[in-house]
This record gives sequence, C-alpha cells and structure tokens, in this order.
Amino acid sequence: QGLTGLLNGALYHYRVKSTNSFGLTTTSGDFTFTTVAVPVISGVAASTVTGTTATIGWSTDQPTTSRVEYGLTSAYGSLTTLDPTPVTTHSQGLSGLANGTTYHYRVISTNSVALTATSGDNTFTTVAPPIISSLVVSSVTGTSATVGWTTDQTATSQVEYGTTTAYGSLT
Repeated sequence: QGLTGLLNGALYHYRVKSTNSFGLTTTSGDFTFTTVAVPVISGVAASTVTGTTATIGWSTDQPTTSRVEYGLTSAYGSLTTLDPTPVTTHSQGLSGLANGTTYHYRVISTNSVALTATSGDNTFTTVAPPIISSLVVSSVTGTSATVGWTTDQTATSQVEYGTTTAYGSLT
C-alpha cells in the first residue's frame, strides 16, 4: 500500500492488518520509519579568492548534488555547472570574475528524492590590482637613478624604462 502526503523528515509509526475470507483479522506489531528530510546546508564559505577566481565550499547532512548561484547582486544571474555526484562535502570553482569586485552567492543542494536546500546570501570580494602611489625618482646622476613607490598591498617591484615609451629595459 502506498502512503502519500507524508511530511519530510518525520517519524511515522505503522502496523498492518490482514483479514482472511472467514473474517479473521491479524494485526502486526508496531514498526516505524522516518521519511527523508530536506538537506541541511552548513559551513558555506568562499576560499582561494584571487582577482578572477574563487572556490565556494559547504557541507550537507546527507549526500546531495552541488551548484552555486552567483552574481553582482542578490539577484545572482550566473550558475555553476551542476555536479550531480551525491556528496556531503562540496566544492565549486568560479572563474572569469572581475578584479576588486564584490560578488553575491548562494549554494544549492538536492538529495536523492529531489528535496532541495538553498543557502542564504553570502558575499566575497575578488582581489584588486595594487594601487601605486608616492612615485619618486631620487639619487639621479649622469648614469643612474633610484625609483621608489608605495603600493596599497604587498606586491613585487619592477621598473620598466627606456629613452622612449617603448621602454625596452627591465630591472
């Protein structure tokens, strides 16, 4: 006998009854089952954020699919490719992002009986290119000069120079 209209993640008690052609009825003992619950998402976080990529990770309490919805606002607009492999530890990569930009994202996981959970809105900001300031040339002689500057973040240093804007030499 099929049971319908059951609640997700609920404990049900049941017993069965059978009556023969003589009107004699037997009733089984009490048994229980629990219906599958909607997945629970936890630990949603962005990691390995660069100027153009990020990795979104999360966990679920049961094996589910993996997908991330993301965009410049909480209206999102982009989706990662659905990973249909049922897992409890999820990771999806985002690429083609813009430098120094805040992105909104949420994760979506669906279990084996098509119950879907969606996380709340989260944000991360991609790394911006360094901003150069306080550019100074000092100790200028007939054959040498020292170039110094400041950046707003840790960065490498290199001077490109030459007698025209084609430069031609690097430090």
